[in-house]
Amino acid sequence: MFLIMIGLVFGIAIAVACSVALKQTFIGILAGGAFFLAALGFSTVTVITAGHTGVQVMLGEVNPSPLTEGIHFVNPISNVTIVDVRLQKAELKGANAGTKDLQVVHTDIVVNFRLDPLKVPHIYKEYGIDVDTKVLGPGINEAFKSVTGHYTSEELVTKRDLVSQEILTHLIAKMAPFNITVSNISLVNFGFSQAYQQAIEAKVIATQQTAKAEQDLARIKVEAASRIAQADGEAKAIAIQAAAIQSNGGENYVKLQWIEKWNGALPTTVLGGDSKTLMNIGK
Repeated sequence: MFLIMIGLVFGIAIAVACSVALKQTFIGILAGGAFFLAALGFSTVTVITAGHTGVQVMLGEVNPSPLTEGIHFVNPISNVTIVDVRLQKAELKGANAGTKDLQVVHTDIVVNFRLDPLKVPHIYKEYGIDVDTKVLGPGINEAFKSVTGHYTSEELVTKRDLVSQEILTHLIAKMAPFNITVSNISLVNFGFSQAYQQAIEAKVIATQQTAKAEQDLARIKVEAASRIAQADGEAKAIAIQAAAIQSNGGENYVKLQWIEKWNGALPTTVLGGDSKTLMNIGK
């Protein structure tokens, strides 16, 4: 419409200028009319770029048929609004909700979404193009409050991934009637008051330390049992060896074993009978 008005103004101006300059009104009218028709022709062509959908509005009425990617010829008196249908991000800052144990949790929530390209005219007619504020924002807040109310503050920390998934599931169902597809959700700056957050973290650490101590105790018991079994085996081996020696002559068997292992060299030093005299028998 704007281009038509510009064409009309410039067409009249050209017609007047040509009429004055050439002193021929007919030629001026032709020139002005040609310019106006050219502007009118350009105003009927609309190009929709990739990742976008066009919405036609003529005399206040929204055309239910969307303009998909590519070149389109439209009514020259209609206005075309280009709407982004690519993946977009909506963010809800400072969301607060109560937990099952009556604590207050706060977080920033980031949501990835996209509009249904075929339903864009309906979305535009009902909510305009600011859907993240009018539709998504309240939906995100409602889903967050609904889910966190079923968990204690400690569970929100230890089961954070599960909580995020439940919020996403709830939000997907909530946004489906609005032709908005939610693909991902992130809880950013998630926490409680500083004092309460520290208390939760201390309890989690204590639980982890207790579990580690129990594992260490079990490992020590296994190692002790292994050492006992090893000592018991060695004792039995010694007893069997002693019994074998006794069965083979006792002291005589020990002497025989000593003789078999002797290398033939005499000792250079011996003790006297009273174990107080040393005698050197070497060279």
